[in-house]
Amino acid sequence: MLLEIKHLEKVYRTRFSKEVTQALQDVDFKVDKGEFIAIMGESGSGKTSLLNILATLDKPSNGSVILDGKDITKIKESELASFRLRNLGFVFQDFNLLDTLTVRDNIFLPLVLDRKNYKEMESRLIGVAEKLRIDNLLNKRPFELSGGQKQRVAIARSLITNPQILLADEPTAALDYRNSEDLLNLFEDINLDGQTILMVTHSANAASHAKRVLFIKDGRIFHQIYRGNKSNSEFSKEISLSMSALLGGE
Repeated sequence: MLLEIKHLEKVYRTRFSKEVTQALQDVDFKVDKGEFIAIMGESGSGKTSLLNILATLDKPSNGSVILDGKDITKIKESELASFRLRNLGFVFQDFNLLDTLTVRDNIFLPLVLDRKNYKEMESRLIGVAEKLRIDNLLNKRPFELSGGQKQRVAIARSLITNPQILLADEPTAALDYRNSEDLLNLFEDINLDGQTILMVTHSANAASHAKRVLFIKDGRIFHQIYRGNKSNSEFSKEISLSMSALLGGE
């Protein structure tokens, strides 16, 4: 087991009033190494709060997040940036690339921050760039790329650190159907290579590429389903039915 979330709670309190919002309530689940999990739920269900805590961008009010035997909620603030660089990869819907840098330098950025030498960076880049079919784009700048190409560069940047977990927040939201499918197929390939992935998404089609889907409602794990031997199309239909039940309160 790679990741264990135990009795996770998140309560937000406004500074100048007594108003309290319970974003997460007693969330429990486990993630095995090599899993590909999609997290779904309507807006305000707690998906973003959960992802922010897993990404160490926020602290829970109660509970623990155990990654490879270490409670990441207890890491000192001064050590968090280094921990993220070495253990977590991030893919966002808006790519977060720097137009002032080449594709190569955008991908190198987390390794530069981690003070890796250039020879090691180049060595890591070769395999990642070929895998993601961006080896011919390395000298371009992000503003010269399509949305699908930008997202592949963002994935390369997240994978070059060899993260324990890849966290993806609505990674297909800014892409058209063809580029979305291309990206999701890449995720499946990366997962087959052993990369653990947690992906937040609103899309049943995107979630159907995962091996397991967790549904969150009112800050709690409402339901979960496994793909097993189902095709993406069959799994997408099952996901849609589960989302309908969730939205309908069944």
